[in-house]
Amino acid sequence: MKRIRVLLALMGLEIGGAETHAVELAKYLCKKGYIVYAVSSGGVYEKELADAGVRHYYAPLTKKDPISMYKSYSVIKNVVLREKIDLIHAHARIPAFVSSLVKKKLGIPLVSTVHGVYSTAWHYKMLTNWGDEAVCVSEDVQKYVIENYNFSPDNTLITINGIDTDVFSGDFIHYDTLAEFNLPEHAFKIVCVSRLDAGNTNAAYSLLSIAGKLSEQIDELKIIMVGGGSEFEKISALCDEKNSELKKEIFVMTNSRTDVHKFLSIADVFVGISRAALEAMSARVPVILTGQFGYGGIFSPDNLDVCLKNNFTCRGEDFASDNTFFEDIMTVYNMPNEKRSALTQFGRETVLKNYSVTAMAENTITAYKKVLREKANSYDFMISGYFGFNNSGDDALLQAMLDNLKSLDKDVRIVVLSRRPDETVKRYNVDAINRFSPFKVMKVMNRTKVLLSGGGSLIQDVTSTKSILYYLTIMKTALKKHMSLMVYANGVGPINRAKNRRLTKKIFDKADIITLREEGSLKLLKEIGVTNDNIILTADPALNLVPSDAELTENVLRSHGIKGDINLIGVSVREWNKNEHNFEKTFAKNLDIICRMNNVYPVFLPMQLPNDLEFSKKICENLETPYYIIGTRYDEKIFAGIISRCSLLIGMRLHSLIYAASVCVPIVGIVYDPKVKSFLDYVGQTHFIGAEKISGENFIGIISDCLKNKDTIKEEFKKRIDVLCKKAKYNADIAMKLLNKETIITFDAEENAENTEEAHSENTGD
Repeated sequence: MKRIRVLLALMGLEIGGAETHAVELAKYLCKKGYIVYAVSSGGVYEKELADAGVRHYYAPLTKKDPISMYKSYSVIKNVVLREKIDLIHAHARIPAFVSSLVKKKLGIPLVSTVHGVYSTAWHYKMLTNWGDEAVCVSEDVQKYVIENYNFSPDNTLITINGIDTDVFSGDFIHYDTLAEFNLPEHAFKIVCVSRLDAGNTNAAYSLLSIAGKLSEQIDELKIIMVGGGSEFEKISALCDEKNSELKKEIFVMTNSRTDVHKFLSIADVFVGISRAALEAMSARVPVILTGQFGYGGIFSPDNLDVCLKNNFTCRGEDFASDNTFFEDIMTVYNMPNEKRSALTQFGRETVLKNYSVTAMAENTITAYKKVLREKANSYDFMISGYFGFNNSGDDALLQAMLDNLKSLDKDVRIVVLSRRPDETVKRYNVDAINRFSPFKVMKVMNRTKVLLSGGGSLIQDVTSTKSILYYLTIMKTALKKHMSLMVYANGVGPINRAKNRRLTKKIFDKADIITLREEGSLKLLKEIGVTNDNIILTADPALNLVPSDAELTENVLRSHGIKGDINLIGVSVREWNKNEHNFEKTFAKNLDIICRMNNVYPVFLPMQLPNDLEFSKKICENLETPYYIIGTRYDEKIFAGIISRCSLLIGMRLHSLIYAASVCVPIVGIVYDPKVKSFLDYVGQTHFIGAEKISGENFIGIISDCLKNKDTIKEEFKKRIDVLCKKAKYNADIAMKLLNKETIITFDAEENAENTEEAHSENTGD
């Protein structure tokens, strides 16, 4: 399965509910196979993200001034382009707004988690854009988003603050934390966890107000404030003053910490709101809810419904007097053990039932899937090859590549470079763009992860230098666009010109992985000096072609006047400038002899229309034996089905030989290009003749010998092809590993054959 690439955009990574929420989400996503990146102004949680495998990028997302916001925009845009991000998930208003600008520029889907209710003043609303889907942490937040931003209810969903109940378990005391801050084990410890920024300090000031009164009633009292922020120094100074005034070290300031669970493990009561309150409940600590939105009091079954509705934020609640706050703390202090145990157990059960990390993350994944289904505009693979030219061999290759990739993940997104993109879209049900539209190709490359160059014999300069330069330029451009590059099941060569050899070496050395369909290509790459260590000998994907069923095949043959009991030999030829003089007449003469000797009839199979059809007709004009020509353009499965009805195939076109191999029909190759001989060697077929030697008696003898021993050849052929088919499927496995940034194990030719089946089953086991 492909791994989705997500960029989490946050203001920062200091202590805070939204930050902790995002960190827990990131860790869960990594465990589920997502590739996660983060962008923020940094903070104490960077290491925790790094340990989970999340790469962090810096951007000044805490600042609203135009210069800082432009810097943040540039960072996020570049990360999206470089890392080929599938979607952005923003947390908080500024990251969501900046990400929306990137969305507008690049068309990338955007999900935002709305963690609270923010000001709706006109100038703030101008800086608010929640993207395609708003994930709201409570019902009141969802209502706020819908009513204030014209957001469709269909594009919102409610999630929760997911709490890691294993970490926040309260099962044992962290004595190292007691020792670090010189805290007596038997002291009554009030723990307040909050980011100490402007607007978030209500609980801290309330504790300062009643500290004197509390110290009169509680002999050993410690008030521990966990968190940093813009108001930290000010609050810290006030706490020092209060300690001096009371002549006791009551207040302890920790600044920002990532080990919040340790402080909750030593707490006798927690003071605060939101996520930190839920973490305390999970750790079996009594909770008093108070913060910038109001006062909720001691959490208990009596106020459960209200707390669930406002997500433990006290939104909509009245503020309480210092005396009420004091009395609630004293109630907890004097609470009998049995009642305290019941209260804390209720708190933990509330979290277990309503606030698991799994539930939160799965809610978010639901939003991801919805947005990617509706808004995705990126691609996993771009396939570059000789497609859209009415060449049956290359059409078969494309079909096999698509089938193999989609067998691993039916939702994989693919775009094909084609000469006739409209035809490619209709025929293969895949996106396609014109291969000769450079600006469009480059634009799509910006949002595509992997280039698959191949297969076929793309890298050769026998036909022309223009061809090899085109494919190498596509590869070079892909690398510049930060795409991964796989040279996919290629047959390389011949490459005769020195400049073309140098350019091939330069590009191939930069490829992430190279798979080759036969050993001749491997030898050529070594000859031209390619030093890339990631080269694997596989096989042509078209070997996995599934032929049309027998009924369809017979119907096609009947439509061309071919009866079911006739003995056929397949013929696939092409015009070639180095063919023997009078090739058509000589070939027809020898074919007549072969047909008379073996009581067979030729069926001509033009692979590329109209060129091969016209050349086949020239041969047929000189034939005495009754013949058949399949002059209709059929798909590759029907061609393979027709060949399966033949006793053997005489082939020049490489892919006619590959079709025959896929159905284990013996082949006689007419070698006009080294790639034909290399393929025959690779599949273990020894019957062949040079295109310039078909006039000799050897040609007749070679074909007659092949027909005579066809049953033995077919049996041995099948054993060889079974191995090669496994190798051919391994191309797609490698491509998927490259897409998912997984380790690719390279084998030599023999090891690869033995390991391919296991590798394939591992990748499709889900």
